[in-house]
Amino acid sequence: MKLKMKKFLGFFIFGIVVFLSQGVKETYAQTFKLELANPSQTISVGSAFQVKILINTGEQQAINGDALISFEPAKVSIDTAVTGDFFSYFSASPLGGVDNKFLASSWEESVAHAKTSSTDTLFATLSLTAKASGTTSLSFDCTAGSEADSNINKASDSTDILNCSVLAPLSLTIGSGGGAAEASPTPGGADSLTPTDTPPSGSVTSTPIPTSTPKPTSTPRPTISVLPRSGVVEVTFTALGIGILLTVVGALSIL
Repeated sequence: MKLKMKKFLGFFIFGIVVFLSQGVKETYAQTFKLELANPSQTISVGSAFQVKILINTGEQQAINGDALISFEPAKVSIDTAVTGDFFSYFSASPLGGVDNKFLASSWEESVAHAKTSSTDTLFATLSLTAKASGTTSLSFDCTAGSEADSNINKASDSTDILNCSVLAPLSLTIGSGGGAAEASPTPGGADSLTPTDTPPSGSVTSTPIPTSTPKPTSTPRPTISVLPRSGVVEVTFTALGIGILLTVVGALSIL
């Protein structure tokens, strides 16, 4: 009887360990990330610089991605974008009807060529021009449940698996001696900070936006079901596992 009980407890412990490892794995978020291609570059008025868009599917198979970037047209212009070759096909252009959004989309022609990543992987590279001194930011336009915004679509059912809550803006400082800051978890805006220099007279005006309106390639999808990687979730799983294991060890010692 004791031997059967010990075998049962052994299988129980194994099941708990597998459950905990799978639970932690599923908390990885599917996300986009912005970062400067050359972090040490000084960005001065009139200079060109590049920003990378990185993608992480959290090890899930994805069929396409749309990165809708919001920016401040008085401070920067997004001129062009090139693919990072994560997906096979690529398109990028300003969003028609507005002057402060730029859409970079990439996709596969079938689920047979779906892509996956577990680390930040190059999705696209944006080429920008600094137009006026001060502090500004680039950010992802993303709203849970929306179809016309940033998204990463799952290959199996086209579900949008991008978690908007973990997307961070990229803060930029433009001016004499000004560098660029890394992406921060809290959105930043130019209106709340004092410019470090005065815009030159006759500064470049915004380029007219085409009247056509590119649409993200996402399809209707249910609410996101995959949670972001959260310290609270991991601590909860870990504490639960430790409590169960200690209880089992106590039972074994009694036997």
